[in-house]
Amino acid sequence: MRAKKYNTAYKKRVLERDTYLPLRSPKGIIQCAGCGAFYYRRHWALKPPSGFTYPVHVHPVYCPACRKIRDRFPGSELQLLGVEDGERREIVRILRNEEERAREKNPLERIMGLQEEEGNWKVETTTEKLAQRLGRSIKKARGGNIVYKWGHNNKFVRVVWEKRAE
Repeated sequence: MRAKKYNTAYKKRVLERDTYLPLRSPKGIIQCAGCGAFYYRRHWALKPPSGFTYPVHVHPVYCPACRKIRDRFPGSELQLLGVEDGERREIVRILRNEEERAREKNPLERIMGLQEEEGNWKVETTTEKLAQRLGRSIKKARGGNIVYKWGHNNKFVRVVWEKRAE
């Protein structure tokens, strides 16, 4: 008996990558002129590698996160629905603390902006993983419901957190 063949022509073989990441790895050590992160051996880090001496480069180089912030090109979005006036300070503290923990692991994960519109907040981030992480931390601390809405090729995610009605 012959093996059944499946038609895979319907699948798109598009491999989209982050256009802000370099195609080739530059030689040596690079320091971001915006945030001070270091690029060495294909990784960004907040601390310089051992044996590092200043200066690194004469011309200013910016990391992908600083370029996304400058271009206003968010990688994902977190929407917080039903935030009350008394909760604002605590929610901002939770978001900033989680951002700092994420930056220790990956310095390219940052909050780009926080906008308030009629009791609802919109938090733009540079990566999709950070929005998921922020949404989970808010849900863990404040309860409520969380929904993930993925965009094309899973490159953009909109995380929606809604406070549970009491």
